Amino acid sequence: MKKIFTLLLIALTSLSFAQVDWAIKSIIEPTELESNTSSGTPIPVNLECENRGTSTIFTGDTVIYNLLMIDLKLSQVIAQIPNGFYYQVITEDIPVGGTFNIINENISLGSYPFESRDVRLGATSYIMDRTSPYLDSDSSNNSTFVDITWWNPQRWNVSVEDVKYNSDNIAVYPNPANDQLNVRLLFAESNAVNIELFDLTGKVVASPNRNQAISPNQYTIDVADLSKGVYILKVTNGTKVSTSKVTISH
Repeated sequence: MKKIFTLLLIALTSLSFAQVDWAIKSIIEPTELESNTSSGTPIPVNLECENRGTSTIFTGDTVIYNLLMIDLKLSQVIAQIPNGFYYQVITEDIPVGGTFNIINENISLGSYPFESRDVRLGATSYIMDRTSPYLDSDSSNNSTFVDITWWNPQRWNVSVEDVKYNSDNIAVYPNPANDQLNVRLLFAESNAVNIELFDLTGKVVASPNRNQAISPNQYTIDVADLSKGVYILKVTNGTKVSTSKVTISH
């Protein structure tokens, strides 16, 4: 009896869900990423997708998709766009073997890199919202990647400079510092960076002169007049806050 019930459940499940094979063929855009200090980095998106299943995908169904950026030098994920998915309604039937382009010109990151970076851009997409929900028969082709350059605002060539960044992608050097302390942000949020140096009582004792900043990602703090000892550097970068210990040693 239990076996019959199991077979019946499988049969009902197969009737309730439609089999499809939705695939991303290629990332047509972006081919590179430009950035600027005032608005960050726009990401024009054009993803060529294909119906590789055995039935038509109908008007009114929904495409969901998102993007991922991996810094190849750091070997780490630096952005997931968005935290969930974007949604786009299909406006005409997609026959078997037919293609569909996901186009979005309104995606952007609020950040930009200090150095131009080689990044791996990934895209993932699925179909949802049919009267009978879809089961994708081959999820291995729902994602694809392309290697591109993320240019800094000055469009410098990709750097091979070996600056040591912490887990928050912030470099503080030299440490111990003598007369000057340098702070560099690998990825800075547009118009949303604040840097302060505190003594151990919690008093702000120094901050960079923004008019003399080397670049929007790199700052210098004059510490020549500070007493020797340990201080706390606080870097606010958009919604992220990073703190680190700094030693002044004249």
